[in-house]
Amino acid sequence: MSHFLTPDHPQWDEFVIRLEGPEGCDFQQDSYGKTTWKCCGHGGATDILTAMGFDEQFVAGSLLFFREHGGYCDCEILFNVEADCEYP
Repeated sequence: MSHFLTPDHPQWDEFVIRLEGPEGCDFQQDSYGKTTWKCCGHGGATDILTAMGFDEQFVAGSLLFFREHGGYCDCEILFNVEADCEYP
């Protein structure tokens, strides 16, 4: 198993669900149907990975992996990383 979180990691789905929710970007739809969210760098991702029990080295490796695949912040992890990692 890798030393960082990737889309094929068994805990990827849990991470994504948590990052989409109140611990992370907190995606919401306003009364006009517009989707809103918050994004503060990698703060949500870091907190979630730590809460999931991963050590500092795993978290740092994961953040580097995310950046290498277009995840320069929490919302871009959700928008870009899995799509960038699709294997043929």
